[in-house]
Amino acid sequence: MLLGLACASCANAPTADSSSAPPMLIAVDVGHSKEHPGAISARGVPEFEFNSILAKGVVHTLEGERQKTVLIGGDGDMNNLFKRTDQASAAGAGFFLSIHHDSVKQEYLKPWDWHGAEHHYADGKFKGFGLFVSRKNPYLQKSLKCASAIGFKLEEAGFRHSTYHADPVIGDGREWADQQNGVYYFDDLIVLKTARQPAVLFEAGVIVNRDEEAGLANKEVQERMAKAIRAGLQACGVVGAG
Repeated sequence: MLLGLACASCANAPTADSSSAPPMLIAVDVGHSKEHPGAISARGVPEFEFNSILAKGVVHTLEGERQKTVLIGGDGDMNNLFKRTDQASAAGAGFFLSIHHDSVKQEYLKPWDWHGAEHHYADGKFKGFGLFVSRKNPYLQKSLKCASAIGFKLEEAGFRHSTYHADPVIGDGREWADQQNGVYYFDDLIVLKTARQPAVLFEAGVIVNRDEEAGLANKEVQERMAKAIRAGLQACGVVGAG
């Protein structure tokens, strides 16, 4: 697979970017909403609930280091995707991070019984985090640099990235932007291509994978993931040293 521009050294540890001042504000977007909750986990939990918990954890971690943030979609009532990036711009955000959790194609889901109710799961190769950037974002290079840095720090913290999105059969045949650090191109994602600042969409893991779902629901795992995200944003120069 061809790697994205400026990724010749993505496999190496990223270093902090001191060439520009950190932005005043980071927009942390809670993916989906109460009305459109996204994927349903193997145990019947809407993706929105996972997104909300992790996004708020990322905000807490960033603000604990005196980094200013704005939480978007936290009340679960924001159904218009364009309003998300409008709100980030209106707030003066210098970076946009959208938090999600992953699923798989319908045909790979299998039924199982959980506490007397039928749910659906997909284990095995369907696991791991993923990061996405859009070539239609006006700040692609910064978006890609930060996505790669976040991926590197997550791997360093013991997490592993997904690979199935690149598969044309079981995934979507997504093009790698940085395979080493789990970054894909997804050009037409609205929150990425309409953002007026560098933007990354983060899929924390696959909630239809029963083992991974259990891990992603664990508070210690959530905290470790939030700290790794913060470390990645620091490495790419978006947040300060704290």
